[in-house]
Amino acid sequence: MISGWLIDHGFENLDSNGVTFKKEKKNKNGTISKILLMIHVDDTIVATNDDDMYQRFLQELGSEFELCTSGKLTCFLGCKVEQDLKKGTVRLTQEKYCNDVLTRFQMEDANAVHTPCNTNQHLQAAESPPLDQRDPNLVRDYQQAVGYALDSVYSGNCAFAVNQCAWFMANPGPTHIAAIQSVLRYRAGTRYMGNTYRRG
Repeated sequence: MISGWLIDHGFENLDSNGVTFKKEKKNKNGTISKILLMIHVDDTIVATNDDDMYQRFLQELGSEFELCTSGKLTCFLGCKVEQDLKKGTVRLTQEKYCNDVLTRFQMEDANAVHTPCNTNQHLQAAESPPLDQRDPNLVRDYQQAVGYALDSVYSGNCAFAVNQCAWFMANPGPTHIAAIQSVLRYRAGTRYMGNTYRRG
């Protein structure tokens, strides 16, 4: 496995899940060269402050594993990545992911709403249909919509609404479906928003 290879080549595992690694080297002039990696299945982000160190790392890694390097990072795990090296900033948005999901649910032209749910929303099991009247296709679509919403709550704005919807994954009723559609409408209006991180 690549995690074992990284550790054998001087990388330190920074988390218990084995997805984040760091390697540092002190140079003769007192500066420190660093490589940071984050691994997700077969995708990897690499950040470094020393291009020579990075190129040597790629050569060593390529001698052991098949690599497909894409150069500058523009997309990762559904997030669009915009880098400004002069300002030292990285901006993350889920614009593409949101657009794909809204298209999947035929809501690409849906009217946006300003909040993910009504402030008085309280979903109940009594609003679900009898078990023998469940529509399997409707249940599947609802589950997929809730799964998308769970993946896209990195901002935390939708967490309350989505968590309520998640309670009814096995048997959603019309009110539950309207609630998750409201979350999607909210994401339609916020798809271009993102988080900006500054080097420092």
